[in-house]
Amino acid sequence: MRFISFIFCILSFATFAQMTLSWSFLHPVKKEWIDLGNKGSVQEALIANGDLPDPFYGLNENKFAWIEEHQWEFKSIFFLDSGQLDFNFIEAAFPSIDTYARVYLNNELVLAADNAFIPHCAQVKKWAKHGLNEFKIIFTPPVLYHKNTKAEVGYELPAPNDDHDISIAPYVRKPQYQFGWDWALRMNTIGLNKEVIVHTYNDARIVNKTSRIISLDQEKAIVAFDLHLSNTQIDSIEWESALFGKENVKGKNGVFTRRVEIKDPNLWWPRGQGDQYMYKDHFRIYAPNSKEIGSVDHMFGVKIAELIQEKDEWGTSYYFKINGRRIFCKGANYIPQEIFPAAVEDEDIEQMVEVMAESNFNMVRVWGGGYYPDDVFYQKCDELGIMVWQDLMFACAMYPGDTAFISNITREFNYQIPRISGHPSAVLFNGNNEVKVAWNNWGFQIKYGLYGKSAKEIETAYDLIFKKTAPEIVKKHNTIPYVHTSPLSNWGKTDLYNHGSQHYWGVWHGKDPMQDFGNKIGRFNAEYGFQSFPEFNTLRSFSKKTDWDLSSEVMKHHQKSYVGNDMILKHAKKLFGKPKDFEQFVYYSQLTQSMAVSMAVAGHRIDAPRCGGTLYWQLNDCWPAPTWSSVDYFGNWKALQYQIREDYRDIAIVAKYSDLTNRDYYLVSDISDSFQCNIICKVYDLSGDLLIEHDVSQNINGTGSIKLDLTAIEASGLFDNNVLVVFQFKDNQGQHCSRQFEQLVAKYPKAKNKDVFISYEDIDLEAKTAVIKIQNKKFLRSLWISSDISGVRFDKNFMHHLPGNSYVTISFDALPEITEFKLNWL
Repeated sequence: MRFISFIFCILSFATFAQMTLSWSFLHPVKKEWIDLGNKGSVQEALIANGDLPDPFYGLNENKFAWIEEHQWEFKSIFFLDSGQLDFNFIEAAFPSIDTYARVYLNNELVLAADNAFIPHCAQVKKWAKHGLNEFKIIFTPPVLYHKNTKAEVGYELPAPNDDHDISIAPYVRKPQYQFGWDWALRMNTIGLNKEVIVHTYNDARIVNKTSRIISLDQEKAIVAFDLHLSNTQIDSIEWESALFGKENVKGKNGVFTRRVEIKDPNLWWPRGQGDQYMYKDHFRIYAPNSKEIGSVDHMFGVKIAELIQEKDEWGTSYYFKINGRRIFCKGANYIPQEIFPAAVEDEDIEQMVEVMAESNFNMVRVWGGGYYPDDVFYQKCDELGIMVWQDLMFACAMYPGDTAFISNITREFNYQIPRISGHPSAVLFNGNNEVKVAWNNWGFQIKYGLYGKSAKEIETAYDLIFKKTAPEIVKKHNTIPYVHTSPLSNWGKTDLYNHGSQHYWGVWHGKDPMQDFGNKIGRFNAEYGFQSFPEFNTLRSFSKKTDWDLSSEVMKHHQKSYVGNDMILKHAKKLFGKPKDFEQFVYYSQLTQSMAVSMAVAGHRIDAPRCGGTLYWQLNDCWPAPTWSSVDYFGNWKALQYQIREDYRDIAIVAKYSDLTNRDYYLVSDISDSFQCNIICKVYDLSGDLLIEHDVSQNINGTGSIKLDLTAIEASGLFDNNVLVVFQFKDNQGQHCSRQFEQLVAKYPKAKNKDVFISYEDIDLEAKTAVIKIQNKKFLRSLWISSDISGVRFDKNFMHHLPGNSYVTISFDALPEITEFKLNWL
């Protein structure tokens, strides 16, 4: 039986005819056919038809393990008429087959897939027929596909997050987090992550496009455009550009490259540094016979990214320059938004990037244990000025280096790297997450018995993948910087913080005190974090109230970290005392997380220019559970997200802690221009009386930090009492800013329920917004307003409230009753 050679392809930008296929699959136990729809996994379909329950609820995750023990047969029946058969090409495009699959058309094998990260295409005209046609796919789960791999290789590749007796995740080119992680359930999906399209055409179709910056100076930019056609026999085209006119272009194997010169180019800048200028072009492509192949819109930006790693007075630097300007990076690590990749919609992705921009990010790291995001992610980052640090999809394990694996990832890199690098938001390719540091520091050699020949093979494979194959392909396609791993330096010994990128886990995985978040600072802090529990309506989505106990089986099951709840409780007690019940523990967990990460961010920003950036772990969740996220699975902001929005302002006031109670205040800035920042510091007692108002204005001379001089207030002794410190200022855009910090040195009279009253002040049902009025007779410390109803968003939260009236604006999907809000305060 013959294989049809396949080419990489994506959904068509312009075709003469196409159809989207619908699928069903055979239940291997019940022997029943079940509808899948246009895309999705076996797991999602079995949930949808009631065969399996919500995997997030209770202990239901355990009910899905059997799926990996069976092969699964998919089928799609579709009709081709004589007109469709008359086209020269009939092509089936599979953008994401998950993962090991053999595809048949009318019982003829047309392709074999082994990588969920690349699209596959098959030219199938030879086997297509008039009338009904049938595609069949036989999926083999990874644990079955690789059941003999360990015996064949002779040793086990370390994969500590692969939660299965047959631990084979490193061999499988699919999202690694689906094998189990310390913030995710195990859900090894099987199916089609994207819709399958059958294309019919005569000459060719445009299957991919990208652009790359060859060179850039003040006077001109040289830009190259690459275009891929499905018909690899076409060796010349007429390429018509709305911006650059017509040109006859020669190509090879269906790939065509066109270079243009742009004089006095408009540059793309990260958020806060300038405009996010995008050139908008439209291509029309004609075959040698003058027939139009297709047309496509293309947007591109002009920028140059540099990663500066050089010896300096502290050690080895790690910072970014964009268009020659040094940029301090602020952001977080982004993981997949769902355990089921097919369930993520474009709107979900856009909303998450909007959260980044709203929270004053200028960078996001796409973490290497998930999957490469869709184009919509990068397009939104282009639009909003969010730089993308892009990991290649390898994380926390050791990987093979045999010929078949290298060939597989070479195809992956040649597809993903140019696709991503065509976006101006892309500023770094990172080979892997924690693979090198794991090999050097996690005891893999002892645990897995890897010495001599096996150890040498693993080390050689590492160099082949991350120091040869990946950098060569990055260099071939673009000028974006590449590093082989993150972190380049491990946490622990003092000198290690002076060199390269850092993942600081000394508090969570070590015994460091919390204030070390702001003291142990790497040259670029690419990971650090602290866990918290999600809000109550998220907890209700996977548990009953009788499960709301740290010792309950449901809570223990959803806590995937080996230190987890004990670590949260340990630090929460130090900050706020022992929680009286589970609900108060949840509240304390969010405040503890917020304080921990805020300490780190303040330390990192104050440490610039020695420190080049800060990316906390992690922004989002793929399921509802206690994790390190600042935004929970349903999009609810935790206390940390509100705090980060303030800590990441281009001009901000942050607190540097010497211990858990004593702090200094700093003005930090990311703007490149000089600016007179007029700051007023107001100190209130807890009854709301203004005790002192002091001018602490500062002149900002570019990026950096300045310690605020509060000597006069300190000399007055006011900080020896319970007070609320409020800084008010305008930023360089003229926006009014306010930052509050409590300084509490003794017990204070805490408000009772009778002292606090909330009501709706204004409701706009059409706009789906409302204003909540808060009336409190006593000081409210870190007031958390949460809703029993999901879909409610707050413009601010976890604020301190002096006695009096204050207001919070909400947006909602459905308006809650005022009694459906829950209030917590310290």
